[in-house]
Amino acid sequence: MFEFRIIDTADGNQIIDRHLKTPYNALTPLQMMEYMEMDATLSLMDRMERRAKAEADRRRKLARNPLYRIACLCGLF
Repeated sequence: MFEFRIIDTADGNQIIDRHLKTPYNALTPLQMMEYMEMDATLSLMDRMERRAKAEADRRRKLARNPLYRIACLCGLF
């Protein structure tokens, strides 16, 4: 079961709704290929988002570190 659903709009655009689930048996073989590609893309985007958040958290913690602040004042960073 896919954890998202691709919804086609009247104007030809597609919307990804992550609140709905799509069972495998409800898809045609062509739709299954499209859903598999989209699943891989969404997984990559999620991974990139997690890495960016972890990096932001790391930078935030580093900026609050008093030793780092002193090093910045001294011109080391």
